[in-house]
Amino acid sequence: MYTIQANEKESEFINAYLEAVDFTELGEEGQPPVGADIDEDFLRESVIDCLAFYSRIECYLSDDNIAQAGHDFWLTRNGHGTGFWDRPELYGDTYTEMFTKIAESFGEAYAVYDEIGEIA
Repeated sequence: MYTIQANEKESEFINAYLEAVDFTELGEEGQPPVGADIDEDFLRESVIDCLAFYSRIECYLSDDNIAQAGHDFWLTRNGHGTGFWDRPELYGDTYTEMFTKIAESFGEAYAVYDEIGEIA
């Protein structure tokens, strides 16, 4: 049996994506509280989506914008009002449009949390 491990840059992208998920999905009225645990199936699907997306754009990213790209993938695919299209200074005009189209092609994702966690 083989075990696949994300490399350092992939891990940075995935972790930033998950931070963005928590930022937009926790702590507000009607949402799970800060500290809630992400559902295992949602986590697995997120990692798969992140790796699929990252593999398509990694050659256009610099080491300085990998984490922001992880955040922007979540924000863009879910229409949060900011994202790739809003950051030409970071990605360049050509790439903001390309990244936005690719992110939107993944469709919206809905975060799932399996434990309530501690209220901070």
